[in-house]
Amino acid sequence: MKQEGEKTMDRPFTRLVQIEIKKAITNKYFIITFLIAIIFALLSALYMIGFYNDNLYLNDLKGGNMQLHNNSLYNHWLGGEDRSFGFTLFFTLLPLIATFPYGWSYYLETKQGYVKSVVIRSGKQSYFLAKYIATFLAGGIVIFLPLLFNFLIIAAFVPATMPTNIANIHTLAYPVANTSMWSSLFYTQPLLFVFLYLILNFVFGGLFATMSLALSFFVKNRIAVLLVPFFIVMMLHYSQGYFPNPFLIEFSPLYYLHALEIINETNGWVVLAQGLLLFAVTFTITMKLGVKREVL
Repeated sequence: MKQEGEKTMDRPFTRLVQIEIKKAITNKYFIITFLIAIIFALLSALYMIGFYNDNLYLNDLKGGNMQLHNNSLYNHWLGGEDRSFGFTLFFTLLPLIATFPYGWSYYLETKQGYVKSVVIRSGKQSYFLAKYIATFLAGGIVIFLPLLFNFLIIAAFVPATMPTNIANIHTLAYPVANTSMWSSLFYTQPLLFVFLYLILNFVFGGLFATMSLALSFFVKNRIAVLLVPFFIVMMLHYSQGYFPNPFLIEFSPLYYLHALEIINETNGWVVLAQGLLLFAVTFTITMKLGVKREVL
């Protein structure tokens, strides 16, 4: 009987989560943002497929070494290239792409009075937990799927040649240092390496989205709720140029979310620390202030 009672109590929360997730991934803002991110992924794919074919053509004309180990799926997909306009747009705007689909939802629902009606039926804790889960998932999915889409397109045109350090003797084809995060996987199991970076981007996309949710408790402007997380990440990104970095470790998510290193080495402890800090701050604000705030 006790277990049946517990299941009955869980049903309203489960239903609330389902409703929030459906709202998060079917609203027009999610669809528009997703399509824009897909366009960025396509721009990258078209450029890199053309770049690959041009390299093959030039090498064939010269009758020289094809250097196939330099031209691989793993340094041509969106997370492995840094040449295309699509790459620049996607990774520069990544925090904004993540927040736009659903980060504004609590702010808007408060103004519309929707929160009051839901809290009366489900309780504050259930509402804000469901809101956090849905916001996180929306931000993660809108980043994850375009990256996966790009990887699959590139895989149809560029061979998945195994990365090798030999390619770095004359050209830095694979800028992944031995001490960098998951570097051993990159040179032995590159597909697993890519999968882990897809998950990492999903997680940080979700965390960026929850930054907007947390800001909704303090900021009373919808545009600011969406833009402030982007500016916070950009400030962290550009602040590296003003402070010494003797260990040459990457602190900017805009760079360490890219699978191949752009400037500095990616350190797993730095990534983990920033991720845990973002989660702790956004989840604590959402649950603590949400439960305490008077919404009735």
